[in-house]
Amino acid sequence: MRIAITGATGFIGKYMVRGMLADGHDVRVLARKGRENAIEQPANAGKAFEIHTGDLTDRQSLDGFLAGCDLLLHLASAHEHLGDAEMQQVNIKGTEHLLDEAKAHANKNFKIWVVSSAVIGAPVYSYYRDSKRVQEKIIRGSGIEWASFRPTLVYGVGDYRHTAPLLRKCAKRGGRMLIPHDGVSKINPVHVEDVVDAVKRFFGFERGVDCVYELAGPAAITYNDFIDQTIAAAGGSVRRLNISKKWADRMIFVKGLFTDVTQDRRASAYFNLHHEHDITNAVDELGWRPRTYAEGIRQVAATDWWKHDEPA
Repeated sequence: MRIAITGATGFIGKYMVRGMLADGHDVRVLARKGRENAIEQPANAGKAFEIHTGDLTDRQSLDGFLAGCDLLLHLASAHEHLGDAEMQQVNIKGTEHLLDEAKAHANKNFKIWVVSSAVIGAPVYSYYRDSKRVQEKIIRGSGIEWASFRPTLVYGVGDYRHTAPLLRKCAKRGGRMLIPHDGVSKINPVHVEDVVDAVKRFFGFERGVDCVYELAGPAAITYNDFIDQTIAAAGGSVRRLNISKKWADRMIFVKGLFTDVTQDRRASAYFNLHHEHDITNAVDELGWRPRTYAEGIRQVAATDWWKHDEPA
């Protein structure tokens, strides 16, 4: 099968490219100009991937990207830190551009599988969440067969944005780590290799139309357990210290007298909610069995990659 992949320069995307090549698929990746070298040819992949230089916000640059392709794995996203305008251009307009390209050049039975955050269903306001919901509606209305994979907090080797900094904090000898609120809100981290495994399993699922899969760990854990298990994996002795919601809100109020605290309030709301996800569909339909966070984070911390800065 010839598979096109967006977001291939990202953390999950690199694993997805490696996984598809390992299974013998022909892979074509989209890379913005100047980012082509950010995707390394996986060792022992057996096949080399093609690179199409283009930008989701530029329709003309996508011409030919999906030519002869059977499937698009759409991972590319603009997140909250880039602002609402960028999210609108990438997540919504970029998806419309891909649909135009698919109708013009993709193979007859072309399919789209979207991989985007499980925050789509979170009960707090997020323009990212709303833009991804609109994205799914656009694809659903296109007449093209589609499926959606919604991983929650993804961690793994090579995640220099979240996993590595957290491991470094948890590896400290002594001192305290401040945790917002009482730490009993639940989260459900998922290992990046388990995300790829779920997508691979979907190739063998017969129905395969308009399917939505939440991808998370086998059971939610409290945020305190999340930190404690990470400290244990990193071999640290730092002490966790919870800050009550009352004092956290007071700190945000004082900070708000001098600067915009919108993001701080959203982050505070995050720690008031349980982020549990129903993975029944993936377990029952795909035979998917994600690893626990305790097991996964031990594997991730076993080598010293996270102790160093991201390679240039």
